[in-house]
Amino acid sequence: MEDSKLSEFVLKISALWNDQKRREVLYLEALKKDSMGSLRKILTHGHFSALLFQKEIRWMYDYFKCFLTDKDLENSTETNADTVAYLHELDEKEQVAGYLKRTEGEILQSYRSLYKYLERDSESRRVVDEHLERISEFYEILSRQEIVKRKELSHVS
Repeated sequence: MEDSKLSEFVLKISALWNDQKRREVLYLEALKKDSMGSLRKILTHGHFSALLFQKEIRWMYDYFKCFLTDKDLENSTETNADTVAYLHELDEKEQVAGYLKRTEGEILQSYRSLYKYLERDSESRRVVDEHLERISEFYEILSRQEIVKRKELSHVS
């Protein structure tokens, strides 16, 4: 990979690690809410997957980064307080599911943007593919949870 592309790739990997850190915090905060009921299992899985994905992203980052110019990931944590504050305003599990679904959608786009930097048969490509597959599953499950409330409302009308 040429130097300019490598530099872009490292920045995208760093941003992706921050996305996974945000994801970890959001799932953990959602687990603390009282009204999550049947959503608790998926929230727990989401939290643990975010932790695992951070470790795998760190592996990729450490492999590709320039030790002279690129900082360590732990020093770049940017958990947005507004993101967590907005989650606290949501009371119903369908609202939380919708918010988490939108977050997962944004992260899926970040992963897809990495493809132009990865060789088809590389270990990094395999990791990105696995993350994409798993996050897509979370996205689908959260989509179904978000729709539950809409169906209940349409049956009442």
